[in-house]
Amino acid sequence: MQSMQRQFGKLLHKSPGDNAKVAMLLSDYEDADRVLAKILEQTKSWRDSWVSLVHTQLGLVTEYEGLWDPVVGASDGHGKPAAPTPELQLQRTFKLREAYAELRTDLLEEVALVDSRIINPATDVRACITPMRKIIKKRENKRLDYEQAQDKANKLQRKIGRSPKDEKALAKAEDDMGRAQEEFAAADDHLRETLPPLVAATFSIIPPLLSSLVLIQNRLLGLYYTTLHNYCEEFKFPSPPPPMEDVIEVFMTDFEPARTEIESIPCVATGKAVRQSLKLQDDSTNSRPPSVIENGPRRSASTLGAGGGTATIPPRLNRIPSAPIPSASPAAQPRPSIGSSYSTPKGHLAATDFTTASRLAQASPSLSPNAARSRTDPPADYFARRASTSTTASTLSLSATNTAGVATPLSNVANLSNAAASIGAKKKPPPPPPPKRGVGARQPDEFVVAQYAFTGQSTGDLSFHEGDRIRIVKKTTTDQDWWVGELDGVQGSFPANYCRAA
Repeated sequence: MQSMQRQFGKLLHKSPGDNAKVAMLLSDYEDADRVLAKILEQTKSWRDSWVSLVHTQLGLVTEYEGLWDPVVGASDGHGKPAAPTPELQLQRTFKLREAYAELRTDLLEEVALVDSRIINPATDVRACITPMRKIIKKRENKRLDYEQAQDKANKLQRKIGRSPKDEKALAKAEDDMGRAQEEFAAADDHLRETLPPLVAATFSIIPPLLSSLVLIQNRLLGLYYTTLHNYCEEFKFPSPPPPMEDVIEVFMTDFEPARTEIESIPCVATGKAVRQSLKLQDDSTNSRPPSVIENGPRRSASTLGAGGGTATIPPRLNRIPSAPIPSASPAAQPRPSIGSSYSTPKGHLAATDFTTASRLAQASPSLSPNAARSRTDPPADYFARRASTSTTASTLSLSATNTAGVATPLSNVANLSNAAASIGAKKKPPPPPPPKRGVGARQPDEFVVAQYAFTGQSTGDLSFHEGDRIRIVKKTTTDQDWWVGELDGVQGSFPANYCRAA
């Protein structure tokens, strides 16, 4: 009950015993304790990091030693004989391991000083100032008791027309107030005498702790850099290391011959990678065929239209395509064939840019399925045909006119053709107005090109191969879904993210 009254007393008001000087002393005490706790925490973490560093580096060099140094008798009678490691490389590895072993011994000796010079003194100081919390709490309790007795006495003193019983209660309250005041004054004086020297001593020990920390850090770095410098000097390595530009230049000098040799291999020179750009795509998922799992639940055919509702059939287990996944190609494209380069744009659209593909399909006439399948036919050149026609007409005109200037029927035909061409060149008739869009107006067909092969695994699926041209019958607003398409007269559902815009 008395504890509850003290808590309420903290919230109601402050007494004369709570002045600015004592509040500043308490704040300094909390700051000193917080600084010591932070130094201990960070120093232990720093010490553990150095210990982990020296052990990890020695373990790494030990693994290099086991990698380069062959095990005698391990390859006898088993496959090809192992080629011996060059002697210089072995000596470098052995020497580096010896250097790191000595470095670990020296560094661990220096790291051990962290406990004796930083962690242990800081722990002792914090242990010395911890009992002051009990004195501070005791002084706070005495202050609240004094405030409670003072409030009770003041309340009785302000009462008008006190009875003998009230007078007796007032006398008792004044006695309690006097006793509480004496106890609080004793606790307050004790705190004022002991806390300032303790806080000052705590703050005075922090600079030596930080100085020891900096000194040990400099010694560790000095041992580390000295070991590496001596090793580099012994084996003619540059110390300090050269700029990064020189390192890259040396690397490219050694890399270009190997690159040229690899790219001269026939299977590499004629593969897809040579025709594809080296620029990495932003979306790393395009380097492999997207799995059907990413498409989410399969939609019904009634909801595949642009204005379809949200009703879907219950989801079932998603399927994994049976086609093999191509390896590490930025974007799988069909292998170009002779005569098909005219239909391949220079810049491929992204696999998800079907909105742009729709606008392009409306702006340019699409190929028919029959024309798409006849890829080996040479393309028709409109300008070449006009030039050929003009040349033929001129030849007929020259051959049909004799040296005497007598015109033949062939020359009349040529003259009529030239006259018609000159009339057409003078003024071009205006284009006809575009037809109005009515209810029966038919939008141009949209096509997509398959980037990966897909084999249907259930009824209603549309199977296709890489490079097939699929006409879109119904689609949704996202490519991470199943669309309805037509290929060679067969309609069915297919994963949209297996294709790109035609």
